Amino acid sequence: MTARVYRWMPLLFLAPSLILLGLFVFYPTVNAAWTSLTNWNGISPSSDFTGLRNYLDLFTDGDFLRSLRNTCLYVVLTLPTSLVLAIGAALLIQRGSAGSTVLRLAFTVPFVVSIPVVSVVWVWILDPNFGILNYGLHLVGLGRQDWLGNPSTSMLGIAIPSVWRQFGYFMLIVLAGIKGIDPSYHEAAALDGASYWRRLRRITLPLLGPQLFFCLVLGVIDSFQVFSQVDLMTGGGPLNSTNVVVYELYKQGFSYFHVGYACAMAVVLMLVLGALTYVQQRWVGSKVFYQ
Repeated sequence: MTARVYRWMPLLFLAPSLILLGLFVFYPTVNAAWTSLTNWNGISPSSDFTGLRNYLDLFTDGDFLRSLRNTCLYVVLTLPTSLVLAIGAALLIQRGSAGSTVLRLAFTVPFVVSIPVVSVVWVWILDPNFGILNYGLHLVGLGRQDWLGNPSTSMLGIAIPSVWRQFGYFMLIVLAGIKGIDPSYHEAAALDGASYWRRLRRITLPLLGPQLFFCLVLGVIDSFQVFSQVDLMTGGGPLNSTNVVVYELYKQGFSYFHVGYACAMAVVLMLVLGALTYVQQRWVGSKVFYQ
């Protein structure tokens, strides 16, 4: 075979993946960007070109701005907590205690369970009358809470099951990072008299930088796209206190048939996630130490 034929061989092998990406990623993205410039309702065969009107309306839309604030609150409530719990659980399990296998299974099973199942289970747990959480609060003398029915606690009620489900996955990534650290670093530090906590702060955590950075980027992207928990547990209520960006997008597109407007929300969300990922790469990723 000639050199020219060999030059095209990689594209031949990549063709199936490129076709799938084109059909299910690139084309929908371009189509959504174009639709965001129209007033299409999702049903009519025609639509009018409106330019940037949808984007200008977004930043004066109180519901969208509130959904953006709620989404940021959700990220703040879930991501740091999940990372801290993941690090703690990984450090607990990596010691190789008798119950480490049981703990590893207990921490990772929630991530395997589907989000609808997790959401329904936690609706029962958080029920103000029959939920086991309120029953426990009652036993210790604290009042029952309407976790999902009170605007001041509803987002916390969404965040708790999300953390419970998410941190086990992060734990596996952190645990793999811990297992990959050369034991000689800890042995040398121990010989120099460094305590466990000092070795944790000076050796373990810095060397876990790549894994923690990966979890951070993945967690931000996943948290900004939260939808199923909100849809199944609160429906965006009460008083829009749990209405997040993707749920607002869903309502605009499939309940109000403002498909062009919903596509504008999707494009803005994509740009926000792209900007956040870039900022994380520049400010955090550049400081990560790779062995």
